[in-house]
Amino acid sequence: MKNLLYTTILLFSISINAQVYQTFSMHFVKVEGDLEAFETVQSEYMQKVAQNAVNKGDIAFWAFLKRHTWDGINDEDRWNYLFVQSNSNVSAILSPKNSWWNNVSNVLSKEEQAIVQALNSKYSWTADSRHIFEDEVSIAVGLGTHIQFNFAKPKNLSGFISENKTLWKNYFSKNMSKLNMVNWGVGRKLAPSGMNTSSVVTWDMFDSLESLMKYRVGFSLPSSIAKKSKMNSYNPDGWRNQPIFKAIKFAVAEQ
Repeated sequence: MKNLLYTTILLFSISINAQVYQTFSMHFVKVEGDLEAFETVQSEYMQKVAQNAVNKGDIAFWAFLKRHTWDGINDEDRWNYLFVQSNSNVSAILSPKNSWWNNVSNVLSKEEQAIVQALNSKYSWTADSRHIFEDEVSIAVGLGTHIQFNFAKPKNLSGFISENKTLWKNYFSKNMSKLNMVNWGVGRKLAPSGMNTSSVVTWDMFDSLESLMKYRVGFSLPSSIAKKSKMNSYNPDGWRNQPIFKAIKFAVAEQ
């Protein structure tokens, strides 16, 4: 894989009390063909265009991630890549400026555009699905290498979000370093919505895949925290899906 920037934590100055990602989208895509060519286009060229949009304030954040699979073969007919993009609010995400990829000709040289065109012919973007969320609570002390997203449709959505704000945020704020966790949060889904779609997503980002898997194995939760939690009643069905993604490239605001 080319140009993996973040084999260690990239620290940056973001308040742990802010809704870091504001209004954000998760754009899942399925790509077939020459995946190395696709990753080169996104990480070396489209990242440059996304970074330009961040620098101008058109978007707040962009990430390009690849789904982690244990066999390395995508034979389960699933999304294999994900783009995460953050905006300051709903108006910004609906603005024409949000479509920063239309600005390719103004950012990339003619030579770079020719390279992109040649690489584009080597793969097919066969399906995609875009979802919009509102960041309800989040903590960011850095960006890591691997992230798990946890999708759910809680029976009591307001209770689920409230507990994360009042209980889990404080817990993770104090214990992230022990877990090698660098990024955590909860997003409420704005669109699309329906009976068969998750209404919330949470995320846990770590400095390595090993740290993430150790977190999945289990961590020592204080009894005082466990006694206060009402998640069994708020979200009795648990997580619908917990895919893991590997970070390839980011576009972030310069500090």
